Amino acid sequence: MTSVKKALLLYSLLFVVLLLLTGCQGVGVAGSSSPTPTPMPSPTPETLQSVNHIIFMMQENRSFDAYFGKLNDYRASLGLSRSVDDLETNFTNPADDGDTIRNFHLQTSCIFNTSAAWLESHGNANRFDLTDSAPVLLDGFVHTAAGDAVSGSFADTKGVRSMGFYTRDDLPSPYWFATQFATSDRWYSPAPAQTEDSRLYAMAATSQGLVHPPQESNSVLTAQTIFQLLDAAGISWRIYSVDRQPDGRLISTLRNFQPYASTKEDHIVPVAQFLTDAQNGTLPQFSYIEPAFLSGRDEHPGQTDNLQAGAQFIESLLTGLINSPSWKDSVFIETFDENGGLFDHVSPMIDGRPIQELTTGPSGQTIAAGQYPTDATVQHVPSPDGIKPRDLRPGDPPDDFIRSGFRVPLMIVSPFAKTHYVSHTPMDYTAVLKFVEKRFNLPHLNQRDAAQPDMDEFFDFANSPNLNPGTPPPQGLGLACDATQASGTSGTPFPQ
Repeated sequence: MTSVKKALLLYSLLFVVLLLLTGCQGVGVAGSSSPTPTPMPSPTPETLQSVNHIIFMMQENRSFDAYFGKLNDYRASLGLSRSVDDLETNFTNPADDGDTIRNFHLQTSCIFNTSAAWLESHGNANRFDLTDSAPVLLDGFVHTAAGDAVSGSFADTKGVRSMGFYTRDDLPSPYWFATQFATSDRWYSPAPAQTEDSRLYAMAATSQGLVHPPQESNSVLTAQTIFQLLDAAGISWRIYSVDRQPDGRLISTLRNFQPYASTKEDHIVPVAQFLTDAQNGTLPQFSYIEPAFLSGRDEHPGQTDNLQAGAQFIESLLTGLINSPSWKDSVFIETFDENGGLFDHVSPMIDGRPIQELTTGPSGQTIAAGQYPTDATVQHVPSPDGIKPRDLRPGDPPDDFIRSGFRVPLMIVSPFAKTHYVSHTPMDYTAVLKFVEKRFNLPHLNQRDAAQPDMDEFFDFANSPNLNPGTPPPQGLGLACDATQASGTSGTPFPQ
């Protein structure tokens, strides 16, 4: 080999070494001492698949009007549109003694208990005609509340407590969350039934024919739950519970579903673990939170149950999530299981009928068409599984499971939630199950969850997530807890 060829070979070897040494940075441009920067990848667009944690929680027994009846006033104070179908005017209901009770601002955080049981819910829709074909009049709330007071030995035998409402001064935290994030004024409980049955729908989209609490008929449900769908797909889940049964076990609706629930006791953990998991980044993909049924923080009506204490508890969970590493890819859906028999001026969804609502005009109060185009659509409320009511009591209307309960409050708190958004699309809260099914590519449970919208409209994945939503106002406990302030005696005029 000549000396020239050796020199060329040596030069080539040196060039290869240079390439290897500079491979991680790129070879510099001639005449420049700085390496060429590696182009930054384009941001990945957010999609539904960006949601890695869905949290679902229901508080107890409040109607939309009773809770968010003055949401428009709060929105207007922030310069937002009055786009909520709330109590823009006062409505009335007749009392059994001939008096007329109109909506009024509650001055107490505690009211005597009310009921959304099967009979009462039908009676709230029509005071004297409980049949499935009866017209919706929304005239029975005071009547049923009075009846519950008499049968339960409560003081409010006039039933006036059913017509009360709260404002943002009473519930600053919920009003803030519902306005800062997304809410709905057409969000319904799934059946005209009380807590125990409504919560069955939250897990299985059916009560399998029950209209009264399962324990009354010693019923065990065999319907498939959302948790079984998650198990089959390998999706993690956990139930966080606040209070314990007399036997020491944490309370959970899941135990109504057997034998499945008996194999999942390790999935039911104390609610304190929720905040720990959020901070540690170990939240499961789906979380279901049971409220404080026994310790007075579930917002349930009751003589000593302080509504503000429950709202304060919810605020602690939401702010804990927002201030955790888990916030960036979570959706927290907070609602109420049923309306508790409290007044609402919008009708339930009834299969084959449009939505109606109370309205006022020159001729007084009347029932009229709902104000949104989607109200005029004939509603589709299918029986979940074709099972007829199987535990009716004497006097119960022989209805079917083809109507929802009344409207209940909703807050969708997430960095992906549309800010200041109000949905007007009718749906019941088995839509949450539909949302979970869509996110994790699961089948539907039955005809009810399959019929719901998928909740896409509540979210904005096209823009950057709202990672710094601000700080909600502290939820105080300053409202008196005195149920007698929302109480009247039958036969005595109620001061309004």
